[in-house]
Amino acid sequence: MSFSIVKNVLAVSAVGLLSLSATVHAADEDFLGACTNAWMQKINDSAEKVDYKNFGEKYCTCASNQLRDKKDLTQDMLQKAMQLCMSRTLLHDAMDSVEEEVGLSEAKDTDVMEYCEDRWKLIYPKQTDDDKKITTAYCECAKPKLMDLIKQADNMTDKQYDDAIDSVAAACSGNVKQETPPTASGTTNSSTPATPTNSTAPTTPADTH
Repeated sequence: MSFSIVKNVLAVSAVGLLSLSATVHAADEDFLGACTNAWMQKINDSAEKVDYKNFGEKYCTCASNQLRDKKDLTQDMLQKAMQLCMSRTLLHDAMDSVEEEVGLSEAKDTDVMEYCEDRWKLIYPKQTDDDKKITTAYCECAKPKLMDLIKQADNMTDKQYDDAIDSVAAACSGNVKQETPPTASGTTNSSTPATPTNSTAPTTPADTH
């Protein structure tokens, strides 16, 4: 199974944002504002509003940083940044919760799975059974990689740890090319892990917001 679900979910969550790609530079505050506004317009009554907003702000900041040095934004560039940043934000959020509420030294694979699925429920609360299969498959992709990371965390710097989560996010997000868009520092990641090999694309979950 490919994990284009990340791209699809984000496209649903940020309806209207793509139309800004030709006119708004990623470094402008207008980009962050438009992204955050589009995100908040999709909030569901059952969502935890503070957590949902915090997630959206992290995600939009990531997208802005990915596109900061791009002079001529295209929809394709924006979609790829959105897709990657959704995956990054989801896994960083999940792992922060694991560390704070369980502790990395005590974390089990069931904890990683639980918090990953919990982040999906935050941003996509009304899932059908088919939707749940897709989000579960994404978390199953990330789980063993994150468990390997946890085992090595004590011997890693904070930057190495964060970069490793980004690599897992890229591996499980799907459709991420070898060289990702520039980060805020203007560097590119030329060692993005390959995406899962099963090429059967899942159906896009319905917009339940």
